[in-house]
Amino acid sequence: MSGFRERIPYLNSWLLAALFFMIPIQVAPAYILSALMLLLWMIEGRFGEKLHAFRAEPLVWIFAAYYGVFLLSMLWTSDTAWGWRMASRQNFFLLFPLYFTVARREHVPHYLTAFLLSIGLCELLAYYNWTQMHALPQLPVGIRVEKSPMDTAPFVDRIMYTPALALAGYVAGHQVLFGKIGRAAKVACAILLVTTTGNLLFSGGRAGMVGFLVLLAVLVFQRFSRRPLVAAAVACVIVGGVVVGGYQSSEYFRSRVDLAVDEVRHYEDMPLSSVGLRITYTMNAWRIFVANPLLGVGAGDYPVEYKKMNEIHTPQWVPAWNPHNQYLLALTSAGLPGGILLALVLVFPLFRARRAPSDGRQRMRVAVPVLLIVICLFESYLMRSNVSMMYVLFTAALWCGMPGKPT
Repeated sequence: MSGFRERIPYLNSWLLAALFFMIPIQVAPAYILSALMLLLWMIEGRFGEKLHAFRAEPLVWIFAAYYGVFLLSMLWTSDTAWGWRMASRQNFFLLFPLYFTVARREHVPHYLTAFLLSIGLCELLAYYNWTQMHALPQLPVGIRVEKSPMDTAPFVDRIMYTPALALAGYVAGHQVLFGKIGRAAKVACAILLVTTTGNLLFSGGRAGMVGFLVLLAVLVFQRFSRRPLVAAAVACVIVGGVVVGGYQSSEYFRSRVDLAVDEVRHYEDMPLSSVGLRITYTMNAWRIFVANPLLGVGAGDYPVEYKKMNEIHTPQWVPAWNPHNQYLLALTSAGLPGGILLALVLVFPLFRARRAPSDGRQRMRVAVPVLLIVICLFESYLMRSNVSMMYVLFTAALWCGMPGKPT
């Protein structure tokens, strides 16, 4: 039995790699893998060392407090059924301590490889779907999520798929520029960066595309960290080239950009437009927060309170179950405590990265929270299970092996 216990850290680490593979696919198998991981984690023992690791890592307590504030808000919510449903969408924050103690510093390359392989598989299916939909309709219908007629993603819709693409593009570029990998692996990552850019152009996910462009700029500044003027010029050329090239070469990308611009300019006259709805959601959500600044309305009462506010101020618009903005969702659900804890979840890793050692992961420690900070402006992404799983897993992998963590 003791021999088996000694092998558990390695078994669990490979299960963690499997979780990375599931990020752009489905979360149901991830919960099964996590349950098996937890069982092995308990059999392994070493609870004193693990507790010491928890005490030494502030992110463990920040993530737990963020999850806990939504549970606490159940005390003053009326619709507890909806409240539990919303809280369950963030269950991966509750699992962060498990992932953090399971992750092994020497296995981080395996986690990244599993994630990139999964993205590569999804991109193959997405390119096939695009070809079947637009070029060769006589081909058999491929594996494709059935939510929007224009979705080409195989397993999850573009809302959850494109943030994973954005991070994969950054990781691939990071490996090309900074990774200690062989030439063949660098070539493969370079190819993946190109195919990821193309996939984003026809995916239709605007938030993911914006996040990707921001990460491209971050990558350039990291490459030319001692020459900020050069970095700014190169970033403008690359980001501008992607946008202009995509606009000229992709009819779907061009139509999505034109539609967004038109919706921003005429949102009051377009009550069913995507951008117009988000502007209205933002205004009404802010009104809800201003009316309930200290504790919010509770995790379960947002739809009811929004409907009331919508009937008063914007009755011609369709009500919403969430404000499509993670910051406003936290503020309206749990008031100022929720907003503060969300800021800590996203911003604390960014500032703490400045004091982190140069161990090959320091640049990614900046990029991952930057991506979430940006895309959470456009959607309640921590309520999207695939994206919250991605953030929690990458945070665990990037901060594992720090002082105080058992190895």
